[in-house]
Parts: sequence; structure tokens; C-alpha cells
Amino acid sequence: MTLRVTEEAVEVLSRSLELGDVDRSTGGVRLRAARGLGGGVDIQVELADGPLGGESVVETGGIRVFVDPEVTEVMPDAVVAVEPQHEIVVVRPADPGLS
Repeated sequence: MTLRVTEEAVEVLSRSLELGDVDRSTGGVRLRAARGLGGGVDIQVELADGPLGGESVVETGGIRVFVDPEVTEVMPDAVVAVEPQHEIVVVRPADPGLS
């Protein structure tokens, strides 16, 4: 899996970890796949105290990201970014032209 986290997303996630009182030495942010009612897969972003079994751990920009194996399956090349209007963290497929 290739995972890129934008600088803006690192800033928002860092603030969230601080506000959520997550110990950065063991905790971080989890990307979890959730089945939608329409049959698709949504990727949830949540604070986590540590990785669960089978999760990949990606360290970037001073934060740890725990990636559910199903996320890797449905989106092998992903970007964690911020939707600027509302500072919402989103996970989207990487643009193949921006490697």
C-alpha cells in the first residue's frame, strides 16, 4: 500500500490527537473500512490507542496511521487529505499523475 498524508491533514490530525488526549508514542489515527448500505465501502478515520492485529502502521509527519487491511484492498494507493471548506479529513485514491 502507498499512503500519502498531506501537510494539511497532518496538522488537523495532530490537533485531533492532542484534543483526544491520545498518547502519540503508542496511539494514532486508524483508517477503517466500513460497508455502506449501498454495498460500497466507506473509509472511516478515527483516533486509536494503538494498532489492531493485522493493521499496517505508517508513520508520517509525526503521526502514526493504522491501516485496516480492507482499506489496503479497496484503495491500494491512497491520500489522506483535508476537504478545505469544513476541515474534514478524507481518504481518496491517489492521482496517478502526482507520484
